[in-house]
Amino acid sequence: MLTKIKNYISRLIHGVEIDEHKKFIAQYLPKNPVVIEAGAHVGYDTTLMHYLWKKAQIYAFEPIPAIYEKLKYNTRKFNNVTCIPFALSEKTGKSIIHISKGQQNASSSLLEPKEHLNSHPDILFEEKINIDTITIDDWAKQNNISKVDFMWLDMQGMELQTLKASPNIIKATKIIHTEVHYIENYVGVPLVKEVKEWFASQGFKILKELPENNEYGDITFIRK
Repeated sequence: MLTKIKNYISRLIHGVEIDEHKKFIAQYLPKNPVVIEAGAHVGYDTTLMHYLWKKAQIYAFEPIPAIYEKLKYNTRKFNNVTCIPFALSEKTGKSIIHISKGQQNASSSLLEPKEHLNSHPDILFEEKINIDTITIDDWAKQNNISKVDFMWLDMQGMELQTLKASPNIIKATKIIHTEVHYIENYVGVPLVKEVKEWFASQGFKILKELPENNEYGDITFIRK
């Protein structure tokens, strides 16, 4: 989302506020965490996590081909980052993704845009493409991943559906940082109340809540 990208750039220039949040999270994790990042885009957060956790294994998922190539290029020297050209989702197979363009290209989603069209008319969704998707459980099984220390999820509304579809790896995950929505930016997107209730039912509590504006924000959950 446009505001999020602008704020991110501002933070990088003026003290890296978002990096301070990752440093806050780091105190609850081992020095060599297994990290899943979904919605890696061109590698903004990937880069910060690489420098914060030099001994981590970071799996960065980005399904849009042109953006994925930029992610690979930007992280090409990071031996602790593995780039994966899939979208994490509630199913393994093929899905249609709505591509965001115009003012920025970081709002693409497997969900159809709704209120996002009104609040950000300068961001266009004029293209849809087929992409590969995979559940976290399927991916973990294929790659012999038995636990995940940290998930950083920026999936434009698909976070909760994806987590619900992978109960095995969720049970072996300590911290999940996820974007949350206060309005229906995308058709059928779970709103923040539902997200909080589900995490509580899975044995998580809120570690930190970071409202961005009246549309969306972020919450970091930690297993109790």
